[in-house]
Amino acid sequence: MSSTIPLCDPVACVAAGCDAVVCTGKGVPSNDRLFERTTRAIPGGVNSSIRAFKAVGGRPYVVARGEGAHVYDVEGRRYIDLVQSYGAVILGHAHPTITTALAKAAVDGTSFGAPTPREMKLAEAISERVPSCERVRLMNSGTEATSTVVRLARGLTGRKKIIIFDGNFHGATDALLAAGGSGVATLGLPGTAGVPEEAVANTIVAPYNVVPEIDDTVAAVIVEPVAANMGVVAPVPGLPRRACPRATRSRTFPSSHE
Repeated sequence: MSSTIPLCDPVACVAAGCDAVVCTGKGVPSNDRLFERTTRAIPGGVNSSIRAFKAVGGRPYVVARGEGAHVYDVEGRRYIDLVQSYGAVILGHAHPTITTALAKAAVDGTSFGAPTPREMKLAEAISERVPSCERVRLMNSGTEATSTVVRLARGLTGRKKIIIFDGNFHGATDALLAAGGSGVATLGLPGTAGVPEEAVANTIVAPYNVVPEIDDTVAAVIVEPVAANMGVVAPVPGLPRRACPRATRSRTFPSSHE
């Protein structure tokens, strides 16, 4: 088989019937071998730091395929998938209705950089199901979405301060990569190397599940309704609803993310 993309193993991949372009690791059925090779091409071997397993030990398994509520690694081991693409795969992996629709749509092209009837209908469907979403702006990532929220809130209110909650994650926007320094709401500290103090100088970090004081210097309050990036931590009853009236009274922009 000729391909501009090389086989993982010229002999084993051919014997296993693996396609170099749509690779599922059949020729090299080893999580360790494939992950070690991945680290040579991708920093840390992952495209998102939370996938690196460093907080829990061990090495990531390498996924070959998914079906329904399960994923299978390249060694054939089956896992119950509690990640589900971080919530995006709400119908499970490879749902036949979804794969049929994707195959049908792909023959028309996949990305245009221009408006399409399908994105219009998706936005309408979201607004119909979520009453607070009167209009929808679709984004490519959570980071893009929260960056836009911060910019809109500051532009709308003319204020600079943002309130976030300790342990919540809202993407890789510098202003939101802040860590709390105590058990009370404090000015943020840089949460990672590469974020200067100036970037989080207007970020206030409150303890999760504690409704902070919100005054007329705050542009936005951003919260994970159910915290999922420090382990799954349920909110106290009515946390978003209790925060929203305070935000409304001070004309602050409330935002729920993830």
